[in-house]
Amino acid sequence: MKLGAATFIALAATCFTAFAGDYEITVDRKKEKGGSGGDQATVKASQNWTGEVNILNRAFKPSPDLTARYVIYVKRQRIGEAENAENVEKVTGSFNVPAMKGGAKGTFSTVDVVLNSAHAAAGWRVGQKDSDGRVTFGRQSAQDTLAGIWLRLYSGQTQVAEYINPTTLTTKFKFE
Repeated sequence: MKLGAATFIALAATCFTAFAGDYEITVDRKKEKGGSGGDQATVKASQNWTGEVNILNRAFKPSPDLTARYVIYVKRQRIGEAENAENVEKVTGSFNVPAMKGGAKGTFSTVDVVLNSAHAAAGWRVGQKDSDGRVTFGRQSAQDTLAGIWLRLYSGQTQVAEYINPTTLTTKFKFE
């Protein structure tokens, strides 16, 4: 099953908010690798994605050593679960940004995120047993999606820039 470019929701677009205005941050999605498999009842596929983070020092002076901390939000779906079930996984990470000259740009990568997809094989329906032992049929096709990324840039303990895409993440989640 092919996962489309919309899987990594708008991470290629720039959505920049900086406190001091000295840094511009963009994140582009990169597909690393994938695999497929399954069994008699299901067909499964997976793809690894990473975020390529570009940080531009827009100041005319060198930057100090910085630390980037980020949270990638992944919506997980499971075949057979209720259609309205939504599980969000938070993938956290960080990386160090060495001092940059004024106008310099650095490129860094986030950790890999594995996105899975599955659907019932032809002629099969996938269900789950509830607490009473009854089988209920839910989602017959499931696909994980990247809901967004929230990245903060720190100089020591002081936050100097922030990147949020999409910006609605702030209404749904806390940066942790």
